[in-house]
Amino acid sequence: MSTQAQAPGQPLPDGAQALKQDRRTWPTFRRLFIGYVLPHWKVGVVAILAMLALAGTQTGVVALIRPLLDDGFVEQDAATIRFYALLLIVFIVFQGIAHFTSHYLMTWIGRQLVKRLRLDVHDRLLVMPNWVFDQQSSGRLVSKLTYEAEQVAGAVTRAVLSLIQDGARVVFLLGYMTYLSPWLMLIVLGVLPVVGGIIAYITKRFRKISKRIHHAVGGVGSVAEESVHGYQVVKAFGQADRERQRFERVNERNRKQFMKFMATKYASVPLIRLVAGIALAVVIYLVTVDAVVETITVGTFVSFAGAILLLNPPLKSLVAVNATIQKGLTAAQSIFDVVDAPQEPDHGSRTITRAEGRVEFEGLRFSYGGDREVLCGIDLDVRAGETVALVGPSGSGKTTLVNLLPRFYEPTEGEIRLDGVPLQAYRLADLRRQFSMVGQNVMLFNASVAENIRFGAQGPVSDEQVRAAADAANATGFIEALPQGFETEVGEDGVLLSGGQRQRIAIARAVLKDAPILILDEATSALDTESERHIQGALERLMEGRTSFVIAHRLSTVENADQILFLDGGRILERGTHRELLDRGGRYAGLYRMQFEDRSEPQSEG
Repeated sequence: MSTQAQAPGQPLPDGAQALKQDRRTWPTFRRLFIGYVLPHWKVGVVAILAMLALAGTQTGVVALIRPLLDDGFVEQDAATIRFYALLLIVFIVFQGIAHFTSHYLMTWIGRQLVKRLRLDVHDRLLVMPNWVFDQQSSGRLVSKLTYEAEQVAGAVTRAVLSLIQDGARVVFLLGYMTYLSPWLMLIVLGVLPVVGGIIAYITKRFRKISKRIHHAVGGVGSVAEESVHGYQVVKAFGQADRERQRFERVNERNRKQFMKFMATKYASVPLIRLVAGIALAVVIYLVTVDAVVETITVGTFVSFAGAILLLNPPLKSLVAVNATIQKGLTAAQSIFDVVDAPQEPDHGSRTITRAEGRVEFEGLRFSYGGDREVLCGIDLDVRAGETVALVGPSGSGKTTLVNLLPRFYEPTEGEIRLDGVPLQAYRLADLRRQFSMVGQNVMLFNASVAENIRFGAQGPVSDEQVRAAADAANATGFIEALPQGFETEVGEDGVLLSGGQRQRIAIARAVLKDAPILILDEATSALDTESERHIQGALERLMEGRTSFVIAHRLSTVENADQILFLDGGRILERGTHRELLDRGGRYAGLYRMQFEDRSEPQSEG
């Protein structure tokens, strides 16, 4: 049977590809609203009512001016003046309550949204195929959880808040101005298309620059992450200046794009203000015409002029919030690209509790993204409990071969069977429970030693079980010598521990998992002799009764393997036991003699 791999030649849209996604703006907004905002509609309704009340009272303050002037000051009626003064205080108190309610509730919805977005992205990261991680830098993926999720939150809180509240203010003010003087209102209506044209242009530019900013931010995160993780390499090779220059380039690119964004944002505000000012100037001029003066009272004119002036802040806010909306929608598109990324294929229905450990490879071929084949027709039968050693030069396909076992990748041709059943027939979670892995580069979490060991178990684990696993891994001695013993925090990626200590914790984790099949990928190659002795003993105990695949460059560590495969160019060139391969005098024998001679050379003095 042939199983086609997921097409790794189709990375997530990013960078230049994102510039083609303008048509997705409305679907993105609709998805964001229906899927993430609408579930909180009850809170949203209260927030909207508070926004409308706030907008209404702001228009009401302007409306107070007309009777205050005409009925109070012009008529010199003290009681009317005092009444409207008291009413003004009531309006201001009501505005304060409405302002707090609307802003607090919209912020609450925004934080709920960003929490849900982050959960969705994180959940998808846990089930995405390996080829996605191969093609996406971790810095860009992390930025979707942090920077871009916050941009979406801003779109929902500040943007939606401003759209509803300021939009209502504009509508209320325009309605009140029409009520005061329909003739003067015609002037304002003549200005609105100009404002609309400016907003339309700015919207298009905001969207374009926003996507460039997101791409630039991902670049900054990627370079920064490499500098942090590779700080020792940078120092060792004296490349601090080179890294500084590389970071400066992406940082400067980000700065330029951001300044273009802000230049557009800040230029739009005075343009809107200028248009509104021209409208007010025309109104002031018209009220000097005799025919108009006779129909407009002092209160009406001041109230109308005040309404025009009050139009400026909401129009300014609506233009400014457009930038936030575009940034938020661009971020949402980027996040949904991850949320919609394909999951690992998991169509199997067969369950398995514990495998016997028999593994068969038949006609196995594999290539990354359709490029050069890494594995070319691998045929192999491994009986339960056997140890198979994979040796050969770097790039020969050893690690790729073992990565196909837990289905981190799918073969392009051929089949792998576990206990006679194709791997794809098993449920993915059940399949992966059959494998324990210990590699050269051990991944430890920023937690205690005990928590890192417990990571190998599927359910609750007692302290006694953790200690037993540490004993089996020859790790109890150094763990108890740590400041807090098993509760000692190991730091990010186990940075507070030595290489040998990290390896033994990884072995303890594999012991606790107790899987029937073991994969050891250069588990001792980077260790000193003493650490290797401790770990080799632990590995031998771990391998007892288990089917084991061992990748090793030090051939002395695989002499007792049941089968030794010498791979080169993705093909098995030689196979057999250690003695059989030595007697054959081929590539394996030559490599073994070379390593033996290196070990037997006397150490030079000095």
